[in-house]
Amino acid sequence: MKKYLVIGNPIEHSLSPKLHNYWIKKNHIEAIYEKKLLEEKELESLCNEVREGKIDGFNVTVPFKEKIIKYMDILSEDASNSKAVNTVYKQSKNGKNILLGDNTDIYGFKSSLSILFSSKKSKRSGAIILGAGGASRAIIIALGHLGIGAFAIINRTKDNATKLMQ
Repeated sequence: MKKYLVIGNPIEHSLSPKLHNYWIKKNHIEAIYEKKLLEEKELESLCNEVREGKIDGFNVTVPFKEKIIKYMDILSEDASNSKAVNTVYKQSKNGKNILLGDNTDIYGFKSSLSILFSSKKSKRSGAIILGAGGASRAIIIALGHLGIGAFAIINRTKDNATKLMQ
């Protein structure tokens, strides 16, 4: 049976296991999806468990989306551009398991908005981003993919908004 996780600290609030296990069961997939509270010092060990095949992959939430990057062998273009990873899975390369880090927030956000914006319309469109947290960088990249280059960031602290734009 395949084993997947969502990791974070805190993690109690995550509804991911409920959602994923519903679809796993509905589609008769032999897998389990659980949540795991981790400390930062446990990230490398968890990555090694994936390389060894003990875990098949995991999702990443706060505060580890940036911290997990140093343990990845390869980053997708979206993960590299956003400087954040929310999905980790293994690939076999030359008989060796390697870890790929991806950022699926970009695809998800882009997909949810693409129906609203035709290519002609998006060039005239703008956006307001509320907050400069972990998903904001992914949203900015998704807006760029949709051709929406004009946006404003509204955040509690100017420093975090400025840092996001670097």
